Amino acid sequence: MVTNMCLSELLNKAGMQVIDGTGDSDPEILDICYDSRKVVSGSLYVSIPGTRLDGDSYIKDAISRGAVAVISENPQTDLPVRFVQSTNLRNALGRLGASLWEINIQDLFFVGITGTNGKTTTAHLFEQMLRQKYSADRTWMFGTVDFHLGEKRLPADHTTPEALDIFRYIGKSQCRPEGLVMEVSSHSLALDRVGGMLYDMAVWTNLTQDHLDFHHDMVSYYQAKKRLFTKYLKPDGIAVINIDDPWGERLRNELTNTKCVTYGRNEAAQIRIFSWKCDWDGCRVDIEEDGKVFSFSSSLRGYFNVYNMAAMIAGARGMGCSAEQIQKAFDCVDTVPGRMDRVDLEALFSVVVDYAHTPDALENILKTARPLTGGRLICVFGCGGDRDKAKRPIMGRIVSENCDEAIVTSDNPRTEKPQAIIDQILDGIPLDFPHTVFADRRQAIMQALSMAREGDCVVIAGKGHEDYQEIDGVKHHFNDKEVVMELLAHGEKK
Repeated sequence: MVTNMCLSELLNKAGMQVIDGTGDSDPEILDICYDSRKVVSGSLYVSIPGTRLDGDSYIKDAISRGAVAVISENPQTDLPVRFVQSTNLRNALGRLGASLWEINIQDLFFVGITGTNGKTTTAHLFEQMLRQKYSADRTWMFGTVDFHLGEKRLPADHTTPEALDIFRYIGKSQCRPEGLVMEVSSHSLALDRVGGMLYDMAVWTNLTQDHLDFHHDMVSYYQAKKRLFTKYLKPDGIAVINIDDPWGERLRNELTNTKCVTYGRNEAAQIRIFSWKCDWDGCRVDIEEDGKVFSFSSSLRGYFNVYNMAAMIAGARGMGCSAEQIQKAFDCVDTVPGRMDRVDLEALFSVVVDYAHTPDALENILKTARPLTGGRLICVFGCGGDRDKAKRPIMGRIVSENCDEAIVTSDNPRTEKPQAIIDQILDGIPLDFPHTVFADRRQAIMQALSMAREGDCVVIAGKGHEDYQEIDGVKHHFNDKEVVMELLAHGEKK
């Protein structure tokens, strides 16, 4: 619950350095907002500097909606409310929220998961592991698909919400969490959106090409994700690292003063993947730890899930959990929406929907489906607009090397022309490789279903759980799995 806290007390508790200010009042603060549209009466408006939109441009709007105080990095004059000038507000935003809602992060067990691929599935696994440690209503999760506030579900608008928003959820909850797991994106780390948070456990899944439109190169991408371990890990926190990943091995070597639990097939891994078996029914993995071998099973499909399972096992061991508790957590995760999600249909062929939208993820899903497919492997895929363009021909090449036929289509073109994106994908596909192009994603899926025969497998990649397609900046309802079911129900495929 929100306490009555005047501005001066809030700033003091948050450790804010006041540079200057105007006005003599010390208003009572009831909420904190960085979006002027969400300001309510009694709010402190925090003006966050931005590259495209700057918070200072919305100060008057915030005041008109009821803000009783404003804080900015830049001096302001002639404001009718209390004004405070301070520094590094992006990083301070979370601390302000934790102070207002009286949240002691030392009282909560935070798990942060970062990496290019595997974050969502690994977060779901850790959620169930924390439920073994705490209770269902005391375990929360923030991820790409949705937010879990105990048993309550909310749609996710960002992979990683602002720390302020997380603290608001906690502060206004009648049942505060004891354990919380969240996906931590490279953007949120680079922009300090998790400022004010400290994690008891930080998990590294892998690092492969993605988001280079933002980070520009792989080293910058790595340095952004490394911040989870160097800036946001509690002094006694544990780093869980996949050392089969070259960047993960580098991270392990650079964390000289951090307790680490490593996993992978690497002989040096503390949680070593000894053997595994994967099929349409799920995965079984044998883990070697301190010379002993433990077996675990999951209904999750795909070899890449062996690594997600190993990440959770390593983290659970770091928490002191037993093998029985770990297996119970695996038993509670049937599937993760849009991740190796096999469509339940009455047909002689298989259809799998997956979120794979990076070269590594796409290659993993195709190499997983290949040995499970008796007939042809057909892939429907595209690439997102306004994102890393360099990966487009790479993904085209990967499909041509791992499939029997490709259907190239649109993903979320956003503000780009779909055909321009498709042309760049086609640069990576040999001319003699069987492929067709349908810019309309629905038509592309229809084509795949119409050509599928007994024993074939159709992989629809790129959007997974998403229920929209963004075209020219407008989001239209579109869900790959729903489209498949609808087309089959209307007899598009006998």
